[in-house]
Amino acid sequence: MRDVDLHLRFSDLSKEFPFDVVKLSKNLITIISYIAPEFLQAVEMDLLIVNDIEMTKINGERRGKNRTTDVLSFPLYQSFPPIPHQMIGEVVISIDTLKIQAKEIGHSDLDEFYRLLVHGVLHLFGYDHELSERDEVIMREKEDVCLAMIFDKNGT
Repeated sequence: MRDVDLHLRFSDLSKEFPFDVVKLSKNLITIISYIAPEFLQAVEMDLLIVNDIEMTKINGERRGKNRTTDVLSFPLYQSFPPIPHQMIGEVVISIDTLKIQAKEIGHSDLDEFYRLLVHGVLHLFGYDHELSERDEVIMREKEDVCLAMIFDKNGT
C-alpha cells in the first residue's frame, strides 16, 4: 500500500486532547492511504477537537441541529475529475462526548477517539451509513479494517 502525503491542520479548542499528535498524523496517513483511490497522492484535512458546548454551536450553525454529537464531517473530496492533490474536508470531534461514550461502551478514550476519527474520515470520502443497511455494513467493515490497521500496526 502506498502512503498518501498528508497535510493535517490540527486544532484543539477543548485544550484537553491527551494523545500524541505525531502518532495521530502517522495513523491518519495509514487510514487515508487505505481508503483513498490510487489517483490521490496528497491530501489536506482539518481536525478540530472541541467540547460539547462548541460542538452544539457547530452542529447548530452547520446542520441546524441544536445539540451536541460525537463527530461531524464536512467533506470536500471529489472523485471526479481525479485531482491528485485535494483538500478532503474537516472532521470535528467532541472530547466530552468521546469520554462519555468510551465509558458507556467500556473501552479506552484512545479507542473511542480512533473509532470516531475513522468514522469521520470515511464520511469525508463519501461513505454514509444512513443511506441503507448495505451502506451501513460496508462502512462498518471499512471502520473495522482501519482500526485493526492502526492498533495492530503500532499498538496505538
